[in-house]
Amino acid sequence: MNGLEDAQREWTGRGMSTCGGGNWFWRGWLNMVQAGPSLFQGRRIVKNLPGLQGAIGPNNGFVDVHGTGGEPCRLLVIGESTVAGTGAPTHALALTGQLAVGLSDRRRLPVAWEAQGANGATLERIVSELLELVRQPDPDVVVLVAGANDAMAGRSSAHWRRDLRRVLEVFMDSGRHREIVVAGVPPFRYFPALPVPLNAFLERRAGRLDAASAQVCAELGLAFVSFADDPPLGEAFFAADRFHPSVAGYGHWAAFLLDALNGPRPEDTLP
Repeated sequence: MNGLEDAQREWTGRGMSTCGGGNWFWRGWLNMVQAGPSLFQGRRIVKNLPGLQGAIGPNNGFVDVHGTGGEPCRLLVIGESTVAGTGAPTHALALTGQLAVGLSDRRRLPVAWEAQGANGATLERIVSELLELVRQPDPDVVVLVAGANDAMAGRSSAHWRRDLRRVLEVFMDSGRHREIVVAGVPPFRYFPALPVPLNAFLERRAGRLDAASAQVCAELGLAFVSFADDPPLGEAFFAADRFHPSVAGYGHWAAFLLDALNGPRPEDTLP
């Protein structure tokens, strides 16, 4: 989540494009009214937001919580700065590492994990750059974490759907029972670094992308995890920049995503 530089260039003149549904006029009016203040706030935040590095050290690892041994479950997490581990000292303590530990614990099997993320990455960049960097040739579980930068940059729902399908289709295989999870955009309204009305402005954009993601995932038979009903995020969730997650925040997020992976595995549901 490091796309504020893109967002502040695009907030003006984009408000009406976020409208949809029965509240089209009301949301369009809000976006139009809030575009100016949001642009000003975005510029100020870009100037003052502390720069945090991504997690250091290897972006892959192995965990076997219960020492069961055997063939590991291969986990790939791909996406934006939260997958790059911004706000955490190492990948093992960031989202992917904590997700791997939780998966190993719940399923009582070893997990070989890989994180491929980049600060400021949009879905378009994930398609053009990050997919080529993946070293895990045949993951069992794929988790896509993206959307914050696309929301901040004002990407259209059509643009989002197109790139989302392009990413997902890389991993979909009718002959391979692979688990694929798409994570929704975290709720901007709880981000301490984002003032009113900027947080509400971005939240509506994120909601539009989440609705598109839910639709695409339903059509493809994949899991979509919305954060809309997640309890409010307290200060402990955030790192020093009050924008990216802390180690504790990544743990909270990993636990939330694990619930989507805690149901029956695809091979368990076969007749």
